[in-house]
Formats: sequence, structure tokens, C-alpha cells
Amino acid sequence: MIRRATNNNRLEPHEHTLDLLILTTHDIMAPSKMIQCRFFAQGSCRNGVSCSFVHERPTRSPEDPSDYRAKLPCKFFAQALCQNGGNCKFSHDEIISSPPAPSDSRAEVPCRFLLRPGGCQNGSCPYLHTIGGIKVDVSSNQNLEVDEEKEQERDDYFIRNLSGASIYFNEFGHVIKVSLPTDFSLASITGLAPGTTPAATVEILRGLGFDLDVNCIRIPGYAASSETKATVKVEDPLFAKKLSIRLKEQKSTLSATPIPIDMKGTNCRKVYISWHKASRSAWVNFGNGDIANRVAQKFNEGRYKCLGQFVRSSSATRSGSRSGSRHNPVAWTIILSDVPNHAALKDIEGAIIYPQDKPRHIELGAVSYPASEAEVSVEVRSHLEQHGPLENFYLRPTFEGKRVKAAAWFRDEDDARSACSLNNKPLSTLRDGKLTVTLVRSIKLKIFATVYYASKSRIDEQCKMWKEQHLVFHVYQDALHQYTTLKVEGNNAKDLANARRTLEEILDGVVLKDGENIVWDTALGSNGTAFMKLKSIAKELRVVVIRDRSMRQLRFYGPPEKVQQVVHQITDMLKEESSSSYEIDLESHQFSWAIHGGFKSVEHELGKNIAIFNVVSRKITINGTHQQYETALAIMDGKQAIHIRSISDDPSSTESDCPICFCEADTPIKTSCKHTYCLECFEECCKSAASTSKDEFQIKCQGDEGTCSTVFTLREVKDHVSSSVFETILKSTFEEYIQRHPQTFRYCPTPDCGYIYRCSTASNSKPPAYMCPNCFEPLCTSCHSRHGDYTCAEYKDIASGGYEALAKLKKELNIKDCPKCTTPMEKTEGCNHMTCAGCKAHICWVCMAVFDAGAACYAHMNKAHGGIGLGLERFMD
Repeated sequence: MIRRATNNNRLEPHEHTLDLLILTTHDIMAPSKMIQCRFFAQGSCRNGVSCSFVHERPTRSPEDPSDYRAKLPCKFFAQALCQNGGNCKFSHDEIISSPPAPSDSRAEVPCRFLLRPGGCQNGSCPYLHTIGGIKVDVSSNQNLEVDEEKEQERDDYFIRNLSGASIYFNEFGHVIKVSLPTDFSLASITGLAPGTTPAATVEILRGLGFDLDVNCIRIPGYAASSETKATVKVEDPLFAKKLSIRLKEQKSTLSATPIPIDMKGTNCRKVYISWHKASRSAWVNFGNGDIANRVAQKFNEGRYKCLGQFVRSSSATRSGSRSGSRHNPVAWTIILSDVPNHAALKDIEGAIIYPQDKPRHIELGAVSYPASEAEVSVEVRSHLEQHGPLENFYLRPTFEGKRVKAAAWFRDEDDARSACSLNNKPLSTLRDGKLTVTLVRSIKLKIFATVYYASKSRIDEQCKMWKEQHLVFHVYQDALHQYTTLKVEGNNAKDLANARRTLEEILDGVVLKDGENIVWDTALGSNGTAFMKLKSIAKELRVVVIRDRSMRQLRFYGPPEKVQQVVHQITDMLKEESSSSYEIDLESHQFSWAIHGGFKSVEHELGKNIAIFNVVSRKITINGTHQQYETALAIMDGKQAIHIRSISDDPSSTESDCPICFCEADTPIKTSCKHTYCLECFEECCKSAASTSKDEFQIKCQGDEGTCSTVFTLREVKDHVSSSVFETILKSTFEEYIQRHPQTFRYCPTPDCGYIYRCSTASNSKPPAYMCPNCFEPLCTSCHSRHGDYTCAEYKDIASGGYEALAKLKKELNIKDCPKCTTPMEKTEGCNHMTCAGCKAHICWVCMAVFDAGAACYAHMNKAHGGIGLGLERFMD
């Protein structure tokens, strides 16, 4: 080996020349230094500069121009695994001189979702999209999670989780099914041939021993899909699991996955996965210990970074007892760890910016593992799928940081929980490096966009605390920017629950109060001048004030410091607009008179916005003087003398008048039957439909004086009202349904629980065990009481006179209850001194007197009863 000393004191290899050979005493005394290190040639030497063997790239013979391999880079050398050294037929020089820039290796791995139902839904998918060698274009560039939110919003089948049950509504809002986890099963079947119909699926299931109706099966259409997926709903809580097990036992090409009912407002089907990126170590040598320690400190403080990544450094150490000699300046070494696996020597040299910090020599260690991020992700996904099928798997493209991160969505929450067992498990691909797997819980709230923007400053303040708690906050906007969906994710259930409560508190707004009094005036009940001025105040102050006529209050959204300013301006405005208010409740014949022209007569006499007619509540409100109120009553009392005419025939009536309040519509909406409503009136009409519907629930149009035959569908209602109002409508419909079916469903009797259960038939046998999934209280679903191991008949007997029989039986068996704690005690022999097994009280069996000690009890028996009682029979009463 020939080395030469350069002006900068670095040691560099000298090839194909004959220069003066300079040997140090250390070189002469170390004959092993003439021998090539075979471990270094393989990229796996762990001794660094302290190695006794040569760490030089051996010179290679001139390349054979006829050997095409000489121009191809050696992939094993790139992974520090080449064992051929200088005899390798593939090129090592190109990689040494110009290491390739980091690229996304996932582009070489085929996308596993491309051939699944619906294809790949990730427009920015980094994996290879080819079928039969032809590239498949994915046009969508939307984020995977945004697409998921939009898909869920678009595919609303009007199924809601209310009171611990899954409630199915038809297109008009009728409750058609109440499904509890105890009586329902839902399965997703994949692997069906393209074009498979529901009828064909029924035959397949019949061959497996399941006799189902074709209406139980739904097959969504996937025009671009290579297979068909079917969803099967069955009135059998064990069907989905039975089907899944049977298909596995028969080794079928089909697979069935039970689909759970999400009973809470949280979702726990997502997991985060991460693992350490491939890295290597580097030995950096200096001729001065102070310089070495200074560079180590700068790396540890982040002032020096390699390829933008934080690198850890050890303290400087001397290379050996002889290495401090003036003949060998390479005396101090620091070891850098977490160096990016694609880093080259020049990258480490470039990281050390200042010239006075430059090292003498750098050596790179082997890569921690050779697999690419994409290859590791394939194995990770394979391990996850052993716990259950996935809906999505997303590998995040990151070139910064020390860890590779991915997210997976399971179809079943239980599978996601099971997959957490992979946490801290070694992975062979990582050379026993460990995975981190964390269950992610999430909550979602959908609100008006205006409410979100008005509350954004308060939400942003909370986001800072959520970030410290490792909670992730997402905001999704709909296409029309009318609604905003807020989503919070995290792995700590308690922190997530607190975040939900905080969000709900913010989004509930602030009820405006002037001192202890709620800010409200009857003038705000109509769309008159007071309401218009209210809207102007809110617009001027850049806040949102929502009128709630049913609760007779105003809700404020905006900066807290503006609350009092808003209150003062609104109260001042209401003082100017103040007037007396009188309400007239209409009987059936009066309502018919009013809706057929009578109200218009009152309005014509008193003036617009003084008389207000609410069709839903069947009231006429007079905002004016007592004399005006008397005038309205006089018109109603003399209604026979008034010419009754249709409101539509009134020349003052216009198409823009709301059929609820008979005023010009505020924030107007037009229905499919061409009637125009105030948005707020329409919402109140829909919310009251459950209580006003005589027979079956329906939201009926009130246009054409209440004669319009249109019944609004849920889809039309959802297009016009806020999401909170829409959910309130569905909830009120459900509650009305439960009230009408007391023999089928009951509410849990635990205060504030709110969950329902299905009633069972009374029997003389012990009822099946049932525990409320919300409050965890045991309950009998037959007699709706808590009676433990007793049958319903036994409990009924005890509760309705059976106590007498019980007392008689206890007397026959010589059983008495402790007078202190009521624990039953049986006396079979011995004296009359008894000790309660429950409270340890000392008791006289004759008169049941209680004592703190046995001596006092014996003294009492001798004095009061003439002895301690050796004759048992005479003391039995």
C-alpha cells in the first residue's frame, strides 16, 4: 500500500504512481496493516479507525470493454453488502463519486389497492400503478382522508347511531328498523366475480348453508373494478362471524368481514405505524481533541445536520496509545449515529460548515438494514392484515425525520385493537428493529362554516394544548363552503373526550345575557326591523349571532371580548324597538279561519310585522299596544262579517311570502314544490313534525294554505337545513317511534343513561344476562327491573306480597336479620350470643339487642333473660 502526505495533512490513497514511501514507526510495528480488511470490503467492519487491517478500496484492473456489466452500478455495493470487492464485475466508481439523490422507492412497488373494488382512491398514491405493463392514471389529487370524509357525506343512507342502537330511516324519515348490537349482523363479502348479482350471491350463500332473502344483499356498482363486493345484512347476531369462519374452513377464494356498528361518537379503527429509517454510523477523525468535541457538540445541538437531518454524536475519544504521536495526526474520533442511509462522505463533510472544524478523515459504517421503505411497508401491511382486513393503508412520503410513518384503517375496531400487539415487535426486514403501533381514536363534528370561522380563534387556542397532548386536529370544507367538519385524533381516550367536550362547549356558543336576564324581545320573533337591525349589528362587529325562536334566546359566536359590546348594542336597539306582546292561541276553527284569509285581514288592519302568524305553533302574536290586541280579537270575533278569501287571491300576497309566518322570507329557500320559506321557519317546521304528526311521521309542506300535498324527503330537508338541525329531526323522529312502541323497546332506567334495549317475553326461567353497554348496569329485559339471579316470577312474588312468605320461611328456619346491617343469620346450636358475619356486632338472639362486646351481651342475657340460653326451642318465636 502506498500513501502520501498532502499539504492539508489528510491521508489519501495514491493509485498507479510511485512516490516516496513514508512509513511511521507504528506502520512498521503493525504488519497487519498491510492486509486488506475483508469486513470493510463487505461494508460491515465495526472497528472503525481502530481496526488493525487496511481500510482501503482496492484498486481494480482496467474494465473489459466487452463486459456490459462494468457500466451497471452494483446494487449490493449500494447496500454495503458486496463481498467481491475489487473483483466485482459491476461498477463501484459511479456510486462512490456521485451517490444518487434520495428518491421515493415506493414507486417501484405495485399498488395493492389498484386491483381491489373501486381501485386506488388515493390520487397522490406513490406506488406503481400499472396493469399488464400499462400505466393507469389516477386523476384525483385529493388527500386520502379528505376523500374519505367526502365519501361518507355523499353516501348518506340515513342510518344513525342513537341511544345505543343503529336506526334505519326511509326516504321520508319513517323509522323502518331499530338494530341493536345484540340482534344484528353485517358482513362484507369480497372476491366475487365481476358482474355478480344479488340473486347469484344468494345462491352462493345457500351453497354454504345460509338461506337468505335477496333483499338482504346490496352490491354497489364499481364500473372500473376487477371484482365485486357485496354487503349482507341479516337478523342474526352471529351470521357474519359464522360466514367468515366457514369461508376460511373451506379455503374459499371469497372472504367475509364482519362490519361493526359504531356505537359511540368516537372511531377506533385507525392505527399509526412507524419504524426507524435505515441509517448508518460514521467515524470522523480529528487531529485535535478540542476540535473533535466542538464538532460533536454542534451535531448534538442541531447546528450541524446531515442532509437536513438531526444526527447524534458521541464524545471524542483517543484512537489509541500510539495515535497521539506527532507522526500520526489522526488521533481523535467521534462517532455519528442516525446518519441517513443514502449519505455519502461529501454529505458529512458538507455538514461541517466552518473550515476550522474540518476533519482529517471520515469512514462510513454499514447501513442498519438494506430494505427500502416501500419494501418494509409491504411486510408491515402483511403483519397488520393477519389481524384483520384493511380498508386503507397509507405510507407517508417523508424525507425528513428519523422515522418512517404510516396509517392503516381497519374495517373492524377489534382488529385495530388486536394489531396493537405488534407494538415493539421486532421485524426481520428491519434486522430486528422494532415497530411502533398505536391505536388512534377520533371524533367528528359537522357545523356551519360561519360558526367555525367565528369560533376559529378560540379553537386555535385549544389546538396548542391538543398538540402538547399529541392530539391531531383536522378541518374539512365541503365544496360549497357551507359546512365544516372538525376532526380530532389521538390515542388517549381521556384527552380525546376532554377535547370533544371543549369543542362542543365552544360550538354551543354563548347565550347572550344582560346581567342575569336573557337578551330577548318578542320583536325578534318576526323578520321585522328588530331582526334586520340584529343582523346589521352582527355584520358590523364581525361576529355571528344566531336567533333561536323556540328557546327565545340569542347565541353568540366570536371573540369573547366582544360579547359585552354585542349585548349593549342589541339591548339598546331593543329598547328603541320595544313594544308589548300578546299571544292568541288558536282553536281548530280559528286556525282554519286564519289560514284561509282571516290573518291577512288582521295584518291589513294592524300593519305588517305587528301581527305574526305561526302555523306550526298555531298562534297569532301581536307586537303592539293593547288597543291593537283588542282590535285583533274584535276582527276574530266578527269573522263571519269578513269576506273569507284565499290568501293566494290577496293582491298583497307574493310568492316570496313564507307559508309559516306569512312574512317575506328571510334567508329564503325554495322547495321542490315551488314554495318559499324562511330558513328558520322551515327548520322549526321540520323539528316539530314528530310531535305534530298524527299517525306516521312526515314533514308536510304548509304551502297553499296548508293544502299542498308534498311530503318532503330527507334528502331535500338535508339540503336546506344545518347538520345539527337535521340530526335533531332524526332524533325526534326516533324518540317519537320509541314512545309509540313501549312493548318492543324501553329506555334504560339508570338516570341520564339514555340507551334503549329490546324487550323480551316473560318466562319462569332465569332471564338471559343483559348489561347496558353504556352504564354497565345489569337489567332484566322482561320485567324491566334489577333482580339478580331471581326469575321474573320470583321477583314479582317477592315484590308483591311474597315478603310475608319469605318471613314465614325465615322463622321456620330460625333465620333472623342483623338489626344493624340486615345480614341474614341462622342459629343452629349454642348459646344466644351471636356475632354478625357482616358488621361483627354482638347480638342477643332473644331480643336482638346489639352490643359492642361479647361481655356486655352475656351480662344482658343473664340479667334480662335469666341465662345465656342453653334451651334453643324456648327462644324460637
